[in-house]
Amino acid sequence: MSKKVGILGGMGPLATVDLFAKIVQHTPATLDQDHLRIIIDNNPQIPPRVEAILQGAPSPVPAMAESARLLESAGVDFIVMPCNTAHYWIEDLRAAVTVPVYSMIENAAVFAAENYCQLSGKMLLLATEATVSLNLYQKAFAAKGITLQLLRSEEQVMLDKAVRRIKAGELADNPYLADLNRMLAGYAEAGTEALLAGCTEVPLFFPYLNDGLVRLDATLLLAHMVVARATGE
Repeated sequence: MSKKVGILGGMGPLATVDLFAKIVQHTPATLDQDHLRIIIDNNPQIPPRVEAILQGAPSPVPAMAESARLLESAGVDFIVMPCNTAHYWIEDLRAAVTVPVYSMIENAAVFAAENYCQLSGKMLLLATEATVSLNLYQKAFAAKGITLQLLRSEEQVMLDKAVRRIKAGELADNPYLADLNRMLAGYAEAGTEALLAGCTEVPLFFPYLNDGLVRLDATLLLAHMVVARATGE
């Protein structure tokens, strides 16, 4: 019997859809009944995470905890959330429920430690300013012996603007796409070999990037982990 999966979503909705789709796509199934039971609380009313961290806006923890408890009451066996910045409060979330809450950041660090040895160049972190400022990925990866390369300040501003436009549904028509491609091409020329999507909106951009870098998609890695934990594989 597969375990029931809970997704604490809405941060943002497109990222939630992306995780759900990747779980479905990577579940070994030949018919509907082979797929996992997944309960999603897509709650876009959770207060903004970046503003809470950088500007002292209201904490998202109460709303996140409410969603987690709703998922727990629905009978899920574990919870994941497709929002990297929200992992700043993961211990608060774990304290709010009795079921496990798994970290996509910890999961990505484990994968990188097992596979990054195949690469010789640097790994560039693409994450929001808030996630970067909190050292969420840097600490997790440093614990595994991997130092992440960070964007320059003006590049970080550009990425944050691009992410906001992704949240507005702008992908192929994102006004920052050309700038992002030029930036990544410059990093590739300078010896960067891989990029880590440490923001759940960034993988939505992957089909429009032409950088040639190895891409680590933390959302995809989370989907693989969900399938493995739910099916016991």
